[in-house]
Amino acid sequence: MRPRARALAIAAGMRAAAGTRHGLGLEAIGARLSGWWALELERGRAFLFLPVAMSVGILLYFAAPDEPSLAAAILLAIATASAAIVLRRHHGPALAMTAIAAVALGFAAAATRTAWVAHPVLRTETQSLTVSAWVEAVERRENGDRLTLRVRSLTPAPDPAPDRIRVTSRTATGVTTGQAVVLTVRLRPPADPAAPGQYDFSRDAWFAGYGATGFIIGQVRAGEVGEMPSGVMLRARLDAVRQAISDRIRSAIPGASGAIADALVTGKRDGIPEGLNEAMRAAGTYHILSISGFHMALVAALIFGIVRGGLALVPSIALRHRAKAWAAFVALVVATIYLVISGAEVATQRSWIMIAVVLLGVMLDRGALTLRTLAIAALAVLLVAPESLLGPSFQMSFAATLALIAGYVSLRPFAEAHADAPAGIGRMLLMVTNGVAGLATSSFVASLATTPYAAHHFNTVHLYGVAGNLLGAPVIEFFVMPLEILALMLWPFGWDKPVWALAGLGVDLFVRIVEWVASWPGGKVIVPETRPSALLVLSLGLVLVAALSTPLRWIGAPLVLAGLAAAPHGKPPLALVDGDGTTVAARAPDGTLRVVSRRGSRFAVQRWLLAEGDRRNAAEESLQQGVRCDGLGCAMPLAGGGRIAVPLHPDALADDCREARLVVTRFAVPHGCGAVVLNLSAIPSTGALRLRHEAGSWQVETARLTYGTRPWHRAPPKGAMPPVLQGPHAALPQAPAPPPAADMPEEGDAEPPR
Repeated sequence: MRPRARALAIAAGMRAAAGTRHGLGLEAIGARLSGWWALELERGRAFLFLPVAMSVGILLYFAAPDEPSLAAAILLAIATASAAIVLRRHHGPALAMTAIAAVALGFAAAATRTAWVAHPVLRTETQSLTVSAWVEAVERRENGDRLTLRVRSLTPAPDPAPDRIRVTSRTATGVTTGQAVVLTVRLRPPADPAAPGQYDFSRDAWFAGYGATGFIIGQVRAGEVGEMPSGVMLRARLDAVRQAISDRIRSAIPGASGAIADALVTGKRDGIPEGLNEAMRAAGTYHILSISGFHMALVAALIFGIVRGGLALVPSIALRHRAKAWAAFVALVVATIYLVISGAEVATQRSWIMIAVVLLGVMLDRGALTLRTLAIAALAVLLVAPESLLGPSFQMSFAATLALIAGYVSLRPFAEAHADAPAGIGRMLLMVTNGVAGLATSSFVASLATTPYAAHHFNTVHLYGVAGNLLGAPVIEFFVMPLEILALMLWPFGWDKPVWALAGLGVDLFVRIVEWVASWPGGKVIVPETRPSALLVLSLGLVLVAALSTPLRWIGAPLVLAGLAAAPHGKPPLALVDGDGTTVAARAPDGTLRVVSRRGSRFAVQRWLLAEGDRRNAAEESLQQGVRCDGLGCAMPLAGGGRIAVPLHPDALADDCREARLVVTRFAVPHGCGAVVLNLSAIPSTGALRLRHEAGSWQVETARLTYGTRPWHRAPPKGAMPPVLQGPHAALPQAPAPPPAADMPEEGDAEPPR
């Protein structure tokens, strides 16, 4: 029986069952559920869950404790896909096997991507090195430059020697992309998470190709390092075009407004004051600076409208040819040029893929923006960059787009069908999907859909995002961006500067709106750390509600509620140690964190505070309140009684073992130590540590699994790993002291990209 006939038959049986005196019995409920399920299949909704199944495979890959075999992953994907093809005539088994094949495909895609980008990663922090390299990218910042370098040589050469590094200078370097340079640096492996479960920069650095990060010592000098690699040469040529556009814009629009106008076109955010960045975050408009779906869709829509409107003025073309397809093709070409000019960052690539799918649909006379095109775009992105699934950019952009399309698809047909109803409900819904009301509704829906992801990744929710976007986004959408496109078109003819200046007035207005909204009190809410599993459940519920079309969709509502209920992380930790073992924080009797170590990573402390929902800054003196330090170490009272001691010298261990409840050290403790000892000599194997004391027992969470390895993790030291936690009367082995981390400036690499 064909799917449609089966759906109609089941629906008829469902109605018949509902009409009997047993209409509320189990048989009737089963008939209803079967009928709804058949209707979902008839409407092609099963296809929408292929990206979900593929995402499961990607998550299984990244959750694996040890690196899977690439050959095994590929063979599994081929075998399950072949089985799905063989079973294609058997509806139920084929559907199940297709889902399994999609899971296997996601797993294989992630394994293949990991192997494809494989590169050397520095194992330990270095002393001063001399680097000969080509400049691959330059980021100008308020407090200096950040350079991405393609390394030609390192002296003395570490083992293994990274071939691509990212280093920071506290002053302007004056270098350009493609330049050959010689400089002195100190390097370290890409940063581990600041705490178990937090953002892992080392994983992102692996897929970005960075083998080390660090800082520049002294001046950057021009050098001779041989023939330029083709990849660097291409980047240099593209960057020269981008820089020419950037210089043209900033010569016509001075100050911060020029920097924002430049960012909208080239993606360069140099020169935007950090205070203005914070204001845009508070107003919920910071996403406007990131060239992603908003910009790509806007450029494509403007070009599509201009070309289609122009062709409609020529009757011989409008009546005889598919002007809409021609306009979509031109829009796709311009969007591709925009992708290249903007630097082709990962978020921009993902947005281009989605726009390309939409425009190809228009060229093929298919629905322009539907849930199916969104699913195709998600599949394409997950195949090309499966690691993006773990990042906030992918999650937030697809959640917002899914909610917007699902809301529009649900409301619009009903609104049009009831537009003339006396009660006016349809007319009201038409207003909700059009004009200013439509923009406000879109902002609200997108903000609501992305709030859980923003809370999880950034521990921050901005309450005035709807107002900021409602007031500020139209200025960019309907005024600034069209003028910038017009200015680029007029540049070859020398008439662009007046248009840039006019666009600058729009940016000035946008800045004033942003600063006004950001000044409203109470707009920023710090959210404590949430469980990843809760976000996973919530996401599944959101997909079910948005993707299904029958009452089966409401199965997702309890999942959304369950995800929200399970989000809090439970009892906060008693102590935290960063991935270097140099920064220690503990919970004071008043329930708040204190920094017990004399020096360490301010960035790690800030991440810990955010995870607690604590609004304090890492530099505040209150973080040292109650902490006593001397030449032998630091100590403070602990929540729940006793005190914590962090000795800086072995001579302090005898007193600490006798008087403290918890000792955090890498020194060998004397036999018979009466305190619980957190052994920092295990840090090279475990990464950051989180310590809890619940129901009379001590529990330690580690940032890395203590068994198995992944390519982006530092290789653990050879030999058996020392015990992480020791009770009273146990001795710990001696471990060498680490290099002084305080000499390394804060990189700011360990936070998720916005």
